[in-house]
Amino acid sequence: MQPAAFGAAVVTDRPADVAAFYTQYLDLQVGIDLGWFVTVRRGTADWELAIMERGHPTIPAAVSALPETGNVFGFVVDDADKVADALREGGVRLEGEPVTEPFGQRHFFVRDPAGTWIDVIQLVEPDPEWVKANLPTG
Repeated sequence: MQPAAFGAAVVTDRPADVAAFYTQYLDLQVGIDLGWFVTVRRGTADWELAIMERGHPTIPAAVSALPETGNVFGFVVDDADKVADALREGGVRLEGEPVTEPFGQRHFFVRDPAGTWIDVIQLVEPDPEWVKANLPTG
């Protein structure tokens, strides 16, 4: 099997609030909004994020019973510090400040209104010493 596209879902009591978070802070656009089901994506990307209302008949009862998700969604952005600043200004608590990793990422974690973990990632040049020690040459 080779999937034609990829999608992930957030199950929440607050679909509109969660959709607003992704459109406001990560520049995603709403594709479908049925109230209980909202999709967001960036432009014409071949992936989307579905936001689904907890307890809706289309959601398995076992999923609706979960108090929160253990998933982490990674979003690559142009400027992690700019996104962090916008989140702070909007009253959103970061789960740690932005840090630059030697393997080539500047990133931080935050949670959306449903509690889903988000890793906001800016790609940066990796530390040359880290590359030399960890990646094969040639």
